[in-house]
Amino acid sequence: MGYNMNMQKAVIIYGPPGSGKGTQADLLVRKFSFIHFDTGRYIEALLRSPEAKKDPILRREKKLFDSGMLCTPEWVLKVVREEATRIAKAGYNIVFSGSPRTLFEAFGDKHTKGLVETLAALYGVKNMSVVLLQVNDATSIKRNSHRLVCSVCGLPKLESAKLPHCPLCAGPMRTRSLDNADVIKVRLQQYRERTYPIVAGMKNLKFNIVKVNGEPLPYKVSEKVVTALKLK
Repeated sequence: MGYNMNMQKAVIIYGPPGSGKGTQADLLVRKFSFIHFDTGRYIEALLRSPEAKKDPILRREKKLFDSGMLCTPEWVLKVVREEATRIAKAGYNIVFSGSPRTLFEAFGDKHTKGLVETLAALYGVKNMSVVLLQVNDATSIKRNSHRLVCSVCGLPKLESAKLPHCPLCAGPMRTRSLDNADVIKVRLQQYRERTYPIVAGMKNLKFNIVKVNGEPLPYKVSEKVVTALKLK
């Protein structure tokens, strides 16, 4: 697959906890040759790789990661930009779910190019879109507080599923500590404080911003997302 900026698309999906960001990103992967760039998982995989034992920078970042502290923002932005560039030049569409998470990661500063500028250079502004999945707070709290995920591979379990173990790897299911109601309320507030300024900044830069109701079943939401993004 060749590199053709005029045909490729970059999509950023935002939404509160439980809005289905990851699910919608994965559906784009299955249907339209997108690569789902999960920033958190990518960083963790990088820090768990054999190279992390040899590279002093990776060792430094792994120490921060393992202690529960945030990795160095400049380093995170650098490795995300580099991987996004590789994905674009390999000829793939790219979709982010919930990231970039901070204004610095999105727009950088006078010394550092942000992810938004990098994606615009790789894909072209006209081929970039932000999807805002909208669900009310009650839905967000309900979905998250009832969610089980596999303790091995992280696959979420559908509410209707009766299986006691993960259908993918047979690992035991668990409830995430950040999915209790009190924590979800904090996460909702953080989402509003953190994400809205990023979206406003992208709107000012004339990026395509589309709002999609995230309340219906995932396949119905996906239909709206596909239509809004003019995918075929």
